[in-house]
Amino acid sequence: MPKFYKVIVRAPASIANLGPGFDVFGLALENPYDMVTITSISEGIRIEVNGISEGIPADPSKNTAGVVAEYILRNFSLKSGVYIRIDKGIPPGSGLGSSAASAAAVAFGLSKMFDLKLDYEQLICISAKGEVASAGFEHADNVSAAICGDFVIIRSYNPLEVIRLRTPPNMGVCVAVPKIPTSPKKTEKARSILPTAVTLEKLVHNVGHAASMAVGFALGDVKLIGRSMCDAVVEPVRASMIPGYQFVKDAAMKAGACGVAIGGAGPSMIAIVDEKDSVSSEVIKAMREGFKKAGVEAEAFFTKPGKGVSLLEAE
Repeated sequence: MPKFYKVIVRAPASIANLGPGFDVFGLALENPYDMVTITSISEGIRIEVNGISEGIPADPSKNTAGVVAEYILRNFSLKSGVYIRIDKGIPPGSGLGSSAASAAAVAFGLSKMFDLKLDYEQLICISAKGEVASAGFEHADNVSAAICGDFVIIRSYNPLEVIRLRTPPNMGVCVAVPKIPTSPKKTEKARSILPTAVTLEKLVHNVGHAASMAVGFALGDVKLIGRSMCDAVVEPVRASMIPGYQFVKDAAMKAGACGVAIGGAGPSMIAIVDEKDSVSSEVIKAMREGFKKAGVEAEAFFTKPGKGVSLLEAE
C-alpha cells in the first residue's frame, strides 16, 4: 500500500555539458520546470501530458516518465498502478532536459509515495533508465542535475558517483531557444555525428577546461566558469546543426557574457553572466539578434541556477 495516494512534484530544467563536460557536467535551472502529479490507481500506468506537450507520447513505454514508473513498480514489487499527469513547462527537444525532468519527477515522486527511501544515486540510476525512451540510451547528466540541483559532476558511471557543487549567487544564465523543427530522437541524432577518435591536443584542451570549470564552481568564480565553457570535441561538430550558432556566440560575448555554449544536444544556446556586471538584458537581446541574423526567430530569457526535484504536496 502506498504511504500517500497522491504526490505533486516540481522538476527543473537542466543544461548538460556546459561546453567541455560531455556526459559529465549538468546544471539545474530555476526556470522553466515541470509539474508532475502522481496518483495511485488499482493497476496499470496511465499518462496525461499537458502544457508544452507537442511530440510527447502518452504511451508509457515511449515516455520517460512511464519507463521509470514501470521499472519501479516491477522491481520493487509494488502492487499498484499509477496515473501520471505531466504539466510540461520545459519545451521538449530544446536541449533543456525536458525528458530528464519527467523521469526525475516520477522516480522521486514514487519514492515518496511508496516510502522507498531511495538516495540520490539510486534516483539518478533509475531516472537515467527513462532517458532510453527519449534519447535511445541511458545518460545521467541531465537527470543528475534535475535530482540534485545546482552543478553536478559525474565522476564515474560504473559505479555511479555524482558530485554536487553549489552555484555562485551572482551567476545568471541567459537561454535562447530557436524556433526550428527538431526530430523526436534529436539527442540520438546529435550523438550519431560525434567523432569516434579524438586527438591528444583536443583531449588536453578539454581536460584543462573541464578542470578549470569545476574549480570555478568550487571557488564561486563566475568569470572562470565562463572562460572554461570552450569545447574542442563535441560542440564544433554540433554547431552545424544550429543555424546562427557563431552569430549567437559572438553577439553574446560582445554583449558581456562570461561564456557561451550549446545547451546539451541543442538547439538551445546558453550564456553565463556575472550579475555584478548587470549585462543580462543586453546578452538576451544579443542572442535573439544573433539567431535573427541567421533568419531564425528565438525565445530568449534569463534564469538562475536552481534546486533539484522537490515535493510540493502529498496526501
